[in-house]
Amino acid sequence: MTDEPFKTNTERRDERNIARLGIISIQSRVDDEVRTWKAEFEIDGRPYRVECAAPYGRPHGIDTDIILAVQTLFVRAGCPEHDWLHTTAYELRGVAGLPDNGRTYGRLRDSLKRLWSTGFLVGEGWHDPVKGRRVWSSDTLRYIERIRYHEMDSELEQLPGLDPSATLSIKLGEQLAQSIRERHVQVLDGRLLVQLEQPPARALYRLLEAHRVDVIGQRRMALDVTLLDWRLACGIQTERPELIRRALAPAHEELRAIGYLADVSITGRGMAQTIQYTFAEAGAPDPALVELLIGVGVGRTAAATLVGDHGDRVETAVAFVRHRQREGGVKNPGGLVVDFLRHDGKYVLPETISPARPPVNAVRAVEALQKAEELANQETLRERARVAALSPSQQYDEVRASLKLLLKPLGKELLAVFEGRCRDGHFSALEERDQAAAAMADLRMQEHIDALKSRLHQLA
Repeated sequence: MTDEPFKTNTERRDERNIARLGIISIQSRVDDEVRTWKAEFEIDGRPYRVECAAPYGRPHGIDTDIILAVQTLFVRAGCPEHDWLHTTAYELRGVAGLPDNGRTYGRLRDSLKRLWSTGFLVGEGWHDPVKGRRVWSSDTLRYIERIRYHEMDSELEQLPGLDPSATLSIKLGEQLAQSIRERHVQVLDGRLLVQLEQPPARALYRLLEAHRVDVIGQRRMALDVTLLDWRLACGIQTERPELIRRALAPAHEELRAIGYLADVSITGRGMAQTIQYTFAEAGAPDPALVELLIGVGVGRTAAATLVGDHGDRVETAVAFVRHRQREGGVKNPGGLVVDFLRHDGKYVLPETISPARPPVNAVRAVEALQKAEELANQETLRERARVAALSPSQQYDEVRASLKLLLKPLGKELLAVFEGRCRDGHFSALEERDQAAAAMADLRMQEHIDALKSRLHQLA
């Protein structure tokens, strides 16, 4: 990986070591009574051994979306050396691609609790990108070391519920943050993620991307795994082969439908079964468009070729043929759609059919992601304008939690003096909050604290 900044806001960053360990189950539901577990498995000749403890239950479901969002925002913030990410529940939810409603914030809170409380020991399976070799650790690793929300910085389970606009500070686990800084990360396609409707499909996509990269960093076009090993890598709790396959089936279908997987084949019997994943080639024809053409009588091979040559007109061509079929008199719909595609302009479109446009799924995916990020930015600006219009004392009350978190090194006495200066209007609490946050992001916090102390002493 390079140190280049994000080229687009659709990319999602993910530390590859932890992604490979199968700690977050791809299942939407798990047995919450299982609080500790061990797993030993092998993928592509690489052994993995991990022991986990999760007092609030094994991470699962949307936890994949949340940890991806946390890591992505951490990278966007420049991977600060202090390992803290300062964000809001609203922003975190937006990057995770989750809807903006009260139920989502409740699920977000529960997800953060599970991720924060989960600790794990890695016996084998951690790669050090700087040393270029596997390493072993006897230390407890964590996704999240600490979470601060309002004035609560240790008793996460007592949080009443996440307020979308309030400051949410998350300190990443030391090893996780360091590995991200060393660029041992994978880049996931955010546009693809928003096309996947269910959490298991998004989790399986993340897991496949982590394991399809070989020892020299090349992305292979096929991956073979045993059902036994893959069960553990996916965090699937059942040991019954038919139930394992059933748990994987919906995710397989979604990943095939969006064109990420070209094929999934399962061979053998019982726990000796093997799965072969065949990945779609870069630039492979959109499988949804191929299926459209097959539906009007075009053979699969010809359909793939036509999509590759005329992909932007396939939906229009099929709509035209369907229209003709409704009117009657189409003896060979497959031949008509082929002729339509090969001879642009030969046929006059009825007024009810719009001209060619990009594939609907791709457009909706990009629009949904862009809208979520735009709304997050708009909400941040609106909230700032609202707070700025308040009286000095009210303004301080609004940002007090953030200021106490950021300016804790001042000590209680100077914090009290600082509060007084904000309430009487000598300082703007909002501007002080923004300046302190910028200083922390730029690793200038000590310099900022020293300057603020000097200002307070002068006023005193």
